[in-house]
Amino acid sequence: MRQKILLAGFFLTLFSLSYSQNKETLRKQMERYTNKIDSIVTEERNKMNAEFDALEKKMKAGEISESEMKEQKNTTAVRYEAIINDEIAKQKDEYEEITGKTVRKALFKSNFNKKNSLFRTARGALLDLTFEQPEFDDPEDPKNYLQSFGYVAGISLINFTDKKFFDFSKGNELKNSSSGNFTLRYENQLGKTTSPVFYRVGLGWRLETIIPNGDKIFTQDDKNLYLTDFTGNNFKKAWLRTDYIYVPLEAIFVLNPKYKEYNGVRYIDNTKKQLRIGIGLYGGVKINDRMHLQYKNDFGNKVYVREGVSKGLNPFIAGGKISIEYFGFNIYVMKDFTPIFNNEALIRNKSGVQIGIDLWALTF
Repeated sequence: MRQKILLAGFFLTLFSLSYSQNKETLRKQMERYTNKIDSIVTEERNKMNAEFDALEKKMKAGEISESEMKEQKNTTAVRYEAIINDEIAKQKDEYEEITGKTVRKALFKSNFNKKNSLFRTARGALLDLTFEQPEFDDPEDPKNYLQSFGYVAGISLINFTDKKFFDFSKGNELKNSSSGNFTLRYENQLGKTTSPVFYRVGLGWRLETIIPNGDKIFTQDDKNLYLTDFTGNNFKKAWLRTDYIYVPLEAIFVLNPKYKEYNGVRYIDNTKKQLRIGIGLYGGVKINDRMHLQYKNDFGNKVYVREGVSKGLNPFIAGGKISIEYFGFNIYVMKDFTPIFNNEALIRNKSGVQIGIDLWALTF
């Protein structure tokens, strides 16, 4: 199971790296241009030095005089200087493009940083972990802020219920437990440039820690998964861990849209504070499950027991999500339509309802 989790994490990382590498920043473009010029100069200089070495050998062999060698070296140096200048001139268009971007960035620097801060915060997470600002050719263009791509991590409280939407009764066999999610998410506008509707699609990892009430533990036989009382002494804790790879799809509605006109085109201004409502669906496949038990034996030694689950869990999950978001603060409710536990689990409350918040975002 651990290999499945590592493999899923590898593909999430690989996908994000491939996307970020396709977005060439000004710094990367300058580095590429500099490396190209250095390569041209180095290659031609090596050729010139090889010709110099050949001339020195001719002089030592008495084929030419020292003055003739110096004259031919000067002629060779002038020829290679012209070659290098000609090769650099061929890169003129790229140089002018970089120069133009640098000037625009300097002119709009303060506004650029402000807009990017608003833009990323508006993506709905309390903490922004983005280390490098995204770079745009024209920071004033509203089109630059209509899409985003990156990681989002959230945490939520799981309430287990049956027919009710929430069930906080004292007789519930399962405690209110915790869930975390780590999602690679893409967002873009749906429709025209003035449309207040956006969509989000992603690929994520969802993990849950499900805790029984009291001193009960998870156990299983050849037919069922169920809860039973711990029969030993010095009980510490017990829980069930599940991991899923899931795909979320959401529609986001901006309730207070503001607009900006740029080059004759009217855009929704995505740098302004927004009140957003989201409605979505998700589906996933289980990649890991483990029952955990910790206690102390009669000698006072800690005992940690882990066991895979063969009965009682659905291999797939599906559900719906509702969220409300305002300027970097996003809370959501997720309801599993397909229960975490199936009919082989002798547990009354099998469906999970999650109330959560997005904690941090890392934007590319």
